[in-house]
Formats: sequence, structure tokens, C-alpha cells
Amino acid sequence: MFKSRISKVQKYLIDNNYDAFIFFLNDDHGSEYIIDSYKSIAFLCGFTGSNGTLLISKNDSYLWTDGRYFLQANNQLKESNTKLMKIGIDISLNEFISLNYKSIVLDFKLTNVSFVNNLLNINPHINLIDNGSLINSIWENRPKIKNKKVFLLEESAISKSIKEKCHKTLNYIKSKSNYAILVSALDDIAYLLNSRGFDIKYNPVFLSFLLLTKINNEEKYYLYINKNKLSQEIINTYTANNIIIKKYNDIYQDVKNLKVKIYFDINKTNYKLFTLMNKKKDSILYPSLAKSIKTSIDIKQTKKVHIKDGIAMCKLLYYIKSNVTKNRLSELSVSNYLYKLRKNQGALSLSFNTICGYKENGAIIHYSATKATNKKIYNDGFLLIDSGGQYLYGTTDITRTIALNNITDEMKKHFTLVLKAHIDLAMAIFDKNTTDAQLDKIARKPLWDNNLDYNHGTGHGIGHLLNVHEGPQSIRYNKINPIIMKKSMITSNEPGLYIENKYGIRHENELLCIKKKDKLAFETITYVPFDINGIDVSLLDENERNWLNNYHKLVYKKINKFLTLDERKFLKDITKEI
Repeated sequence: MFKSRISKVQKYLIDNNYDAFIFFLNDDHGSEYIIDSYKSIAFLCGFTGSNGTLLISKNDSYLWTDGRYFLQANNQLKESNTKLMKIGIDISLNEFISLNYKSIVLDFKLTNVSFVNNLLNINPHINLIDNGSLINSIWENRPKIKNKKVFLLEESAISKSIKEKCHKTLNYIKSKSNYAILVSALDDIAYLLNSRGFDIKYNPVFLSFLLLTKINNEEKYYLYINKNKLSQEIINTYTANNIIIKKYNDIYQDVKNLKVKIYFDINKTNYKLFTLMNKKKDSILYPSLAKSIKTSIDIKQTKKVHIKDGIAMCKLLYYIKSNVTKNRLSELSVSNYLYKLRKNQGALSLSFNTICGYKENGAIIHYSATKATNKKIYNDGFLLIDSGGQYLYGTTDITRTIALNNITDEMKKHFTLVLKAHIDLAMAIFDKNTTDAQLDKIARKPLWDNNLDYNHGTGHGIGHLLNVHEGPQSIRYNKINPIIMKKSMITSNEPGLYIENKYGIRHENELLCIKKKDKLAFETITYVPFDINGIDVSLLDENERNWLNNYHKLVYKKINKFLTLDERKFLKDITKEI
């Protein structure tokens, strides 16, 4: 099946004498998660991860992905004979292209500007061909884009009006000349318009573009969207905030007609729009940066949401420990039960597809159980659960590794080293000019000291009823463009360790960046205990042990009154001092 689909792309290349075709896991907006209609890579080669680039040449096919997906890709690419290219280990995609090809076909709408810039910096002589229609001729019954309704945030959840946010974004540019700002990132648009949608599963966003213009000192704001998504109430609200509503695809012609300087996010703007711009262009991060710094209202609400999420998770821990000896649990049944618990706490949806990996499946970093892979869970080994919810108002992301029976000394050592990494970052106190990349090394040190490491970042920004992965901050030591950490940013803290074919360990909480005298520090705002049955206490120093004991006291204080009597007794026992 997959071989025949790839062969159709190869025939196109041969017939037109082009060297290779590149397919991205992308939409017109540079989204990390995309609707099914854009998942051409899964259709062509079978890979279903959230990060990958497929290159098909006249004779071969290659897929580049990151360390989260190495094991998964190895399994999924077998049927198509596509070769896995490991990012950070094998030759990079751009270098591979530069060395081997002279002509590359792309769908310019699904290619971001930064990719093309980086490629042309390596080899400015590569010929780029735009073709967004070939996949339609191959992909029969391609999923349609559905028109799902947009909704407005309640006034109690809003700190600034739409007009205020658009005005502030536009005037971030200090210029007396005429100019425009093109906002392509869907979460940035949702943030600026105090609105949310349901177009992308788990991500409360809606397909649209936003163009802000300042010409002759007059500001105008244009929203490009399928109008069927909007109720009359929303249209009235947008109009009252100076938003002019236009057809979704009109953005391409309007950008072409603009004769002013256009600012945009180089990582989120598609290359088709870039080629249509007439004037000098510059990249700005402002909407994303403003969105990442949460307001006092955001923080107050998200802490309440984390209590709700903590209730669901603590009920889940009790459920697993109470039922694991009865041989009736599986990865899928646990995932489904957790979803019900979150729904009971008011969750609108999950914030991503739950990762529930038992034993060796836990070593697959972004594993997702299916009917074919679903393992029964017994009272033995580690169970890793990485999950989250979308609530009104807040987004959660938490990982717990549950220690069942027969935990060896080596497993306890690994569990505790990852916990030390987590605690050390949670306790960090740092200067106001510290970058996200610098913080990463604090977490990795306990593992590096033992010649261990993990092949993913330590943390990412988290949205407010928005994308669970939110930039621009991300705690990762090899980050190309580090971001200075700011007060009121919310970031995950999730070091891990993965022993292939045995088990995976990851401990994840959300951290709120706070002021501490003249420094910055973190406040943990996730309220779920770590499994003390997996800990080798001798490996924790006094500060780490005190942090853990104090954290567990906080969890009990926040959560216990919402549990049944049996659940409360269980929580008291698993949060006892060590």
C-alpha cells in the first residue's frame, strides 16, 4: 500500500525530471498538531508521529524525526521501505539535500520560511518548485476540512480586550513608516482575539490568518476565516473591536497587494505568503512572547484547573493501585478511565493523546496505545502515563511513572536519578538574564554524572486553554535561539530516562516562573504525588528530600478534601515523609 503511493510520487519526479519531493507534517500556519487533511506523511509512508519530514527521491524515501520517535518510526517505516534519519545523529535534511539534489518540489503553503532560508543558506543554487496539488491526485478520499464553531472567552477570563491586544501588537513595531504584521500561528490568533475553536484535535484553535496594518497612522485589523465558523454574536464582538472579516484564502491576494513592509514570524509563516510579499520583511516574536507571559487572571485560573486535574490524577493512582492485582487493567482501559475522570472535573477535552506505556512501551517516548499494541498491565514493573486536559480556563500536562511490584535496585536508581533531575530544576534560583537553554543543564546534571541522558527537551511552554506545547520558551540545552525566561511564564519540567525494550521513566510537573527577591525561581503548580515506592532515598540529598516532602504535604493539602474516604487514606499514605 505505502510502496505504491510512494511510487506515484516517484513517477511524477521521473516524468518531470525533478530530483526529490519533500512532504512536511505541517499546515498553512506552521502548526505542530494538524488536522487529518494535512497528514500526508502518514498516508504516504505510515509514520504517525507529530514531528517528521519525508523526502521522496526518484529511487528512495527518507524520513527525518527527533529522538521521541526513533523507536516508533523504526516500526512504522518498515512497510514502505523508508529509511529513518535520526535528527541530531544522522546528516541533517538540509545538508542531505544540498549534497544530493539540484531540484526540490514542495508545497509552498506547507513549507515555512525558516526551512527555505536555511536550505538556501547552505546551497543558494537549489531550484525550488511549488506543487500543492500532486497529493490530491494520489490521496483518494482525503479527509475534508470541517467548519467548527469559534467561541469567545468569558469576560471574567479576559484581562485585555481584542482591540487592546491588536493595538499593542501593532505598536510593538516602533516605526513612523507604514507597515503591517501578519499573524499566521493559530494560537497567537486565538490569544489576540480572546477566542477559541475546535478545528484541531486537542488544540483549541481555529483556521485563520490575522493581518494588522498601520497605514498613514490608521490601524486596521483583518481576520481571514471561513465565516461559517462565526456566530452573529462573535461577528458583532469582532466588529465592535475593529476586526474586518474576510474570506480565508483572500490573505494571499491581500498580501500580494500590500506595498508596505510586513513583519511576521519566520517559523510560522508559509513560504507561499513570503514569496508574495513586495516590501522588505522582518521576523518578530511579539505575539508569541506576549502570550507566554500569563496574566494574574490566567495564573489564578490555571492553579484552580490544576487542582481539578490533580483530583483526577490522584483518583487514577488509587484506581490503578487498587485494581492492578485483578488482571483487568490495560493501557487503553487506563487511558479511557483517566479521560472519564477528567471529564468529571470539567475538562473540555484532552490536551494531547494520552501516552500510557507499560514496561517496554514506556521506553517509546511518544507511544500511543492502539488495539494492536495495547498491553495488559500486571502488578510488575513501571507504568508511564503522560497526559493532560483542556479546561475552562487552563491547560494541563503531567507525567507520572508508577512503580508497581518487582522494582529492581537498578530501576529504583534510574527512577530516583530522574526525580533528582526534576527536583533540581524545580528548586533552581536564577538571574533575570538566564535563558531557557541554560536551565536545561541543571536538570540533566544528575543523569550526566551517571553517564545517562534523555533524547528530548526538559520543558516547553504551556498555553492557557491553548496549545499544550507553546513557545517561544522551551528548556533545551541545544536550542538554536535561546529565550530569556520571564516572570509569569509557565513551563513544563519533564526529564526522563528510557531503557529500550525494558521501561521508560519520566516525571513531569508544570512550573510557574516567579520573582524571588532580585532573582527568578519556580513555583510548582501541578498537585500529584510521585510514587515513593520507586525511590532510593539514599540518592536524594537533604534539600531534595525536603523539597519532595514539602511538595507532598502541599499535594495532600490541595487535594484530600475532594476525595472519598478510601482515596484520602491512600493519598495520605503515598504522601508520607521519606
